[in-house]
Amino acid sequence: MALLIEKNNKSLVGRSLRAAFLRISLVALGAGAISYFVNYHSIVESARQQLLLSTEQTLQRESLPFREIRDLQRNFLEEFRQARSDPQLNRKLAADFDHIFLRHEDGSYTQRPGLFEGEPLADGRRFPNMSATYAPDIPPDDDIKARFTLSYLLSYKFGSSMKGRLFNVYGVVPEKGFPIYQDADIAKVFTYSGPDALKLETYEFYARGFATDSDATLFTRMYFDYSNNAWMTTIATPDKPNAAGKHEILACVDVLLDELMQRTAQPMIQGTYSTIFQADADGTLIYHPKYTDAIKDSEGSASIASLKLDALMPVLKASRSTQPGKASLVETTDEIVALGIIPETPWVMSVHYPYRLARPAILQNLAIVIALGLVTLLVEIFIIRSILLEQVAAPLKRLTDAMRKVGASNNRVEIGQLPTRSEDEIGDLAREFAGMAERVHEARQVLESKVRERTAELEDANRRLQAMSTTDELTGIANRRLFDDVLEREWRRAQRKSSPLALLMIDVDWFKAYNDHYGHPAGDACLKHVAQILASHSRRAGDLVARYGGEEFVIISPATDKEQALLFAQHLCERLAAETLPHCQSPLGHVTVSIGTAAMIPQADLTKETLLLQADQALYQAKQGGRNRAAPQES
Repeated sequence: MALLIEKNNKSLVGRSLRAAFLRISLVALGAGAISYFVNYHSIVESARQQLLLSTEQTLQRESLPFREIRDLQRNFLEEFRQARSDPQLNRKLAADFDHIFLRHEDGSYTQRPGLFEGEPLADGRRFPNMSATYAPDIPPDDDIKARFTLSYLLSYKFGSSMKGRLFNVYGVVPEKGFPIYQDADIAKVFTYSGPDALKLETYEFYARGFATDSDATLFTRMYFDYSNNAWMTTIATPDKPNAAGKHEILACVDVLLDELMQRTAQPMIQGTYSTIFQADADGTLIYHPKYTDAIKDSEGSASIASLKLDALMPVLKASRSTQPGKASLVETTDEIVALGIIPETPWVMSVHYPYRLARPAILQNLAIVIALGLVTLLVEIFIIRSILLEQVAAPLKRLTDAMRKVGASNNRVEIGQLPTRSEDEIGDLAREFAGMAERVHEARQVLESKVRERTAELEDANRRLQAMSTTDELTGIANRRLFDDVLEREWRRAQRKSSPLALLMIDVDWFKAYNDHYGHPAGDACLKHVAQILASHSRRAGDLVARYGGEEFVIISPATDKEQALLFAQHLCERLAAETLPHCQSPLGHVTVSIGTAAMIPQADLTKETLLLQADQALYQAKQGGRNRAAPQES
């Protein structure tokens, strides 16, 4: 192009071409500069809106387990209050104290031997996984006994109902005692003499919970629990103080923070990073991707102030006016920060969007503007030459007609209609255009073919992704997510039709011993084999076999009553036992399963969780009965 302008330097065409070149170049540069600033602000504004929306969604999502904990604690305390208002019930609770707890020589109390392991009391009540420790400064009177016994019963009720969803549940009385529902027996852990003696008054939840004059929920400082190798916090809610201004109980839940930290490490917007800190004066850190070691080494006391994180000081200041669940923006020199308080917690989550993330999109848009400017320059030069050279007007019209055909359809250009035989510049242009049109046609054919191929590949990938989202990766059967959806759907359907719905809870017997002996690869193969047998022996197409978690499986069987469900479960036990899959760690010598069955017609006052709980309790009975058997729900 520069050579063409140079050769026609003194001609009208040359001067016109030079003027067009300068004009379009200036327009392209000006448009590029304007585009840069317009696109910059547009992209940054879009990032702000996306950041606000995704952060608010994350705040609401992360608040769900804490809302569940708060509801559990409110229900715990309400049942405690109602029971305490019944004098006759309190006398019975005080009498139950001596049946449930055992006094030791040092004056402390724990649950009686065998209760934690599931052995029944004389009246048949069982409290598996419930332990207690009580080291009173004074001998307990009937009031203390009633409160401690009530705390034990409520801890078991709420703890067992939330098994697998919460780490543990316990109620603490101010006389330095608490029962707790968890996998570990605390009666075997704590001592009451020597340097390691249990001193509840040194625990933050105990000291703060019984010192407050309100019933507001409190979160303890985050701490690292080395026995579980995990970060934790304790959420404690006291009851309303009595006339003397004292509390009778604390409803407590210990929360594992590892999953929250893992989710925080993966924000919804790629390239951003997140932090969580307490809404206190110093901004005590819960999670920061760059300071996890400092948080751990400080035993959870590291803060924005103590680590002198100047870049986060504006965020800490802004957090003091933030509303729970509502995200707000803070802009610093290097990034945009969306922050908000996670509802039901004293924690602030901030999501950081570095400005550098916007630069590639801005540069890409700028390159498009410049490219369009250059294309515009070429088009104008050809138009000027056509107008100035009268002898090329007719050939140029034919040429432009052919151009329109190329743009409007996928047909080949008819070469005979173009002035390709001309020996001047128009002839050269016509021949070049003919070649270009042919290449465009071929390229369009190739592009359309590739689009069809890519569309087919995308549809196939979407189908595979949908299957993966509802299939257990190990066993190939339905996963927990699909199970939850189908159970909800079948529950509603059975409720509408007033038909029974059955649930089978299945557990591979002595599977931990199997894993320990044969190794995890063999354990995985065993689970696959069990899943195949369960799937192949399901009664009907409407039944759903799913992996519930670990070595547990579940089967949803619509239109199945209690007797049919039990027969079905017994058949499955027999079929799996008939496989005689070796298991030298089993007393039976081969792999077996225990199955708990439950069936009911859904009513307005029942929930699907009731069906799950009954099936789980029936499974427990099957295990207690010796395993390799099916047990029905209790009547």
